[in-house]
Amino acid sequence: MLENLKLRRSTYLIFIVWGAIAFFLASAIFKYQPLAVSFSINDHRLLQGLLRGILLLAAYVVITIFPTRIAIVIPSFFYFGMLGSYLWQFLMVVLTGNWRGIAMDLLFVISYIVLIYCATMTAFQIINVVQKNRSVYYFSKWFKSVKRVLKAHWLSLLVVTGAYVVLWSMFNLT
Repeated sequence: MLENLKLRRSTYLIFIVWGAIAFFLASAIFKYQPLAVSFSINDHRLLQGLLRGILLLAAYVVITIFPTRIAIVIPSFFYFGMLGSYLWQFLMVVLTGNWRGIAMDLLFVISYIVLIYCATMTAFQIINVVQKNRSVYYFSKWFKSVKRVLKAHWLSLLVVTGAYVVLWSMFNLT
């Protein structure tokens, strides 16, 4: 689906320089304000995580009302920004040296990346099905396309969202 996506050499260099600067800034911040990592599950955090996961999926599905792929940039901008903050958080946890915290946060970041990927691919597939469907009434065509794609991918979306919810509710920084 993304076979035409190619990055230039300067883009890779910018990412490497940005990563090095972020690491040194995180090291300096951590030196003055270390983190404590705790693990606990409570109902309030589970419900918050469930709401966050459902909102993420809903944002990607609702934005497919606009039948262009460029519309996916709108939720992606926000959620990839959150991914940046989660990666920053992971870097801070790595600096604590708490191996259990590092493993949990790494699993959380991976589950979030997979959730964003699944939501993005689902949105792209909805847009493709909407464009191929030949119906006069647009919203009818859109609802049928959403139903068809979600019916085909409901299990993977459920598993990925469930993993995100459980890991988000367990991990707490103080």
